Amino acid sequence: MTAWTVVAALLMAATPACAHNVVPGIGGFSGGLLHPVLVPAHVLALTGLALLIGQQSPRRRAWLFATLAFALAAGIAVIVSAFAVTDADGAVLGVAAAAGIAVAVARPSSVLVSLPLIAVAGAAIELDSVPEEISMRATFLALIGTAIGVLLVVALLAELTVRLRRDWQRVGVRIVGSWVAASAILVLALRLAR
Repeated sequence: MTAWTVVAALLMAATPACAHNVVPGIGGFSGGLLHPVLVPAHVLALTGLALLIGQQSPRRRAWLFATLAFALAAGIAVIVSAFAVTDADGAVLGVAAAAGIAVAVARPSSVLVSLPLIAVAGAAIELDSVPEEISMRATFLALIGTAIGVLLVVALLAELTVRLRRDWQRVGVRIVGSWVAASAILVLALRLAR
């Protein structure tokens, strides 16, 4: 068997990708809870946001985290009111890029920059997490799970970032932020090139 035959067989065996039924058989609250850590664009955005929040002062961290929680709730309210968005994942990638750049710069960000960025992130992540459920109850439970998953991931990564105090660790955080930004920008560039 030649290498081309193997490649052709693998390509024919591929199934369509579906971002909103990430783990077959898991839906509702559990599916929503897992959704933010299983969708690559969300992982990039959450990592960038958590690192950004972790670089801020304690008081500003509290405000940013509260803003994220409020934006997630607002995203749920928008979805429950039957408003449909078609390209929220583009906004999620844009947030990931902006947050990654802010982390790489490693300067305390202005409230005029960080609060809107966090607010857009929370709403965009919820709007991009609408499950393929017909039931409003199942959709609502999945979105609540997504919000809790987002808050847990961001809180844990932000707390880890706060604890990284040595110079080489802070440089590592900046490097991860630059990777988040570069990855998000590359994905956005590939989408625009189509």
